[in-house]
Amino acid sequence: MLSHDTPTQSSTTGTTGAFSLPTRFRGDELATMEAKYADGGNAGPTDWTPYQQFNSAFAPDYAKRAIRLKPAFLDSVKDNTRVNLTFHFWSGATVTYQVTKSGSTVTGTSS
Repeated sequence: MLSHDTPTQSSTTGTTGAFSLPTRFRGDELATMEAKYADGGNAGPTDWTPYQQFNSAFAPDYAKRAIRLKPAFLDSVKDNTRVNLTFHFWSGATVTYQVTKSGSTVTGTSS
């Protein structure tokens, strides 16, 4: 029998070259990520949809208990504009997180 609890994330700071959101997966697995600006517009390299490409824009790192936001995603994000991320997990759970990029610095805040 498989069991899980809703994943949790922690606030952190990093760079556009190496940014990981500390994530306790708690037995769940990541399915996809949505990215939208605070004004509702889509964020990321695939800006025609809020859903970003797995392993190109983001990727889970279960061993390191993190979700990595890839440079391809972060380089496409507008400076000094909050991006609301929604992580969808295979259990059906969702977790929201906010990131703001300022130059090469990225700040992440859990909801």
